Amino acid sequence: MYDVRQLLWGVMPFRFEFDYEHKILLVLFEGDMRDAEAFTIKAAVVSYMEQLRPAAGIADLSAVKTFDVSAQTMRTVARQPPYSEAIPRFIVAPQDHLFGMARMYELSETKSEGKLQVLRSREQALAVLGIKEAKFVPVDRLE
Repeated sequence: MYDVRQLLWGVMPFRFEFDYEHKILLVLFEGDMRDAEAFTIKAAVVSYMEQLRPAAGIADLSAVKTFDVSAQTMRTVARQPPYSEAIPRFIVAPQDHLFGMARMYELSETKSEGKLQVLRSREQALAVLGIKEAKFVPVDRLE
C-alpha cells in the first residue's frame, strides 16, 4: 500500500496549515482545481484529521485561479465529507462562482447539521469561532 501523504506533498494545488493554540486545520487551495483534486483532498484531510485532531476546519479557496470541478463531483464528495460531523468547518470563497459551488457542496453534504458554513473571508470564520487572531503555521508531511 502506498502512503497518499507522500504522493500529495508538493504535487497538488493545496497545502495545509495548523493553528496549534486553537486547533484549527486550514487547507489553502491554490491555482487550478479539477475533479481529481476534489477526490484527492479528501484522503489528505483524513490523514491530517487523524494526526492533528483539530477542533475546527477551514478550507480557503481565495487563491484558486481556475475551478474546473463538476457539479456532480462536488455532490459526490459532499456525500462523504472527511470531517467529523461534530467539528465546525468553513469554506472561504470570496469569488461569486466559487461561493456558489461551495454552497452547492454545503447543501449536498450529508453530515452538515449546521456545522458547515460558506463565508467570504477567513476573518469571518474566525469570528464565528470566537477567535480574534490565529497563528497558522505550515504543516510538514505527517509521519
